[in-house]
Amino acid sequence: MMSVKPRKRFFANHAKSSAVLVSLAVHAALILVALSFVAVTVITKDEQKFEGKPVKRPKMTMKKLQVPVNIKKKKVQKPKLRKRIVVQPKMNQMPDIKMPEITGVKGGLGSVAGDGLGGAGGVGFSMPEIELFGIKSKGEKVFIILDASGDMMVDEIGGIPAYEIIKEELVRILEGLNSTVLFNIAVYGGGDYTLFLNLVPASAGNVAKVKKWLEPLNALTKDMGDKDYGPKTLGPGGISIPWGNQIEPLESSIGYWARPMVRAMEQQADSVFVLSCSWGFLAYKTDDAEVWSESKMTRWKEKVELSKIKFKEDNDLRREKGEPPRVLPNSNQDRHRVRIYFPNEPQPPHPKFITYTPKEVLEAFDNTRKKFKSKIPTTSGLGKSKKKEKYAINVIHFVKTDDSDGDDERFKKITTLTRGGYRRIQGMEAIESSIQ
Repeated sequence: MMSVKPRKRFFANHAKSSAVLVSLAVHAALILVALSFVAVTVITKDEQKFEGKPVKRPKMTMKKLQVPVNIKKKKVQKPKLRKRIVVQPKMNQMPDIKMPEITGVKGGLGSVAGDGLGGAGGVGFSMPEIELFGIKSKGEKVFIILDASGDMMVDEIGGIPAYEIIKEELVRILEGLNSTVLFNIAVYGGGDYTLFLNLVPASAGNVAKVKKWLEPLNALTKDMGDKDYGPKTLGPGGISIPWGNQIEPLESSIGYWARPMVRAMEQQADSVFVLSCSWGFLAYKTDDAEVWSESKMTRWKEKVELSKIKFKEDNDLRREKGEPPRVLPNSNQDRHRVRIYFPNEPQPPHPKFITYTPKEVLEAFDNTRKKFKSKIPTTSGLGKSKKKEKYAINVIHFVKTDDSDGDDERFKKITTLTRGGYRRIQGMEAIESSIQ
C-alpha cells in the first residue's frame, strides 16, 4: 500500500514573501486613513487700510510789507490803424521771401507782403498786392516809373492839374502798402532819377520821403515860366540814372521809360508799374531824312517863329487869369508848337527809324535781370523753386482825349507777355473817375 505524502500550502512555502505583502497592505491602508484626516485651510488676507491722523500746525501771522512799493500802470499805446491794399492771406502757401539788403521782409516777409517782396511753399505767408489806377499786381518788390515829361501835361490830357492828381494818388497808394513791401520809384522825361539807391521797405518814413520828393515836381507856382517843369523841379534827393550801354539784342541804348525799367531789372523788382503817356522813341536810325527845298524850309522857319510868339502870348494871358501855362512835349517842340497854331502846315520829313518790338525790348530786360541776379539775393533761402523767376510789367497809359495812336498795342503786348495789366486813361475826366 502506497503511502500518501501531505501537500504543502503556498504560504508555507512562501512565508517571507507573504509577510512583505501583508506589511505593504497595512502601510497603504494607514496612508489612506492618514490622508482622509488632512485639513485644507484657506487664508484670506484682509486689505490693509491706512488712516492718516490730522496734524495740527501752527499758523503764522501775516506781516505787513515794510518797504513801500509804487505800482505804476503802464500806458498801453493804442495801435494806429493803417489802410492796407494787400490782404488775402493764404495759409497753404507762402512766397519765396526775397530780401535784398535787409533780406524786407513781404524783401520781405509777406502778409503778404508782401510781397516786398514770387512763389514757393511753406509757412503761410501770402504775396502782397498793390492796386494802382485800377490795375492789381502781386509782388514783394515794387518799382514805380513815373513820366515827368511835358508830354504828360499837355492840355488834351488835363495839363498840370491832372498831373497833380496823378502824384497825389500815387503817394496815397504807397501809404497803404504794408511796411514789409520793398519798393523804389523812378522819374524820367528830361533826366532820369531814382529816389533810393536800392529797394527799401515801404515804411512811413520812406513814403514821406517820396511825398516830399514829388511835391514840387511839375507843381503850379506863381509866375510859372513856360519851361518850369520836368525832373529838374523834383524835391531834394534822388540819384541820377546814367545813360546805359547797349543791351542785347538791341542795336542801341534805350531811353524814355525803358531806361528806369533797366534799373528795375537790376534791382530784381517783381512788379513794375509804368505811368506814362507814350511808348517813346525806342528805335534805331536807319537813314537820314529827305532834303526839303530851300523855299519849303524858309516857310517852315517862319511858321516856327510865329508859333513861338503865339505860344508866349497864350501863356501870358493864362498867367494873368491865374491859370496854369500850356505845356509842350519834350521832343520836337517846334513841330508840336506849329501843329497847335498852324495845324494844316506841312512838316519837314523825319529821318527813317525802326522801332523796337515789345519782344525785343523784353528780351533786353530779361538779359539785364539775369546779369544782375547773382549780385543781389532774391530769396530768403527757406525754399528754392526750380521755376523761372517771373515779373510783371503793368502800364497805366494816359492819353489825349482825341488820341488813338499805336502805343496801345505795344504797351498791351509787353504787359501780356509778362502777365501784367494795362489800362488806358483818356483825358482829365477819366483820370478823376479812375481814383474814385
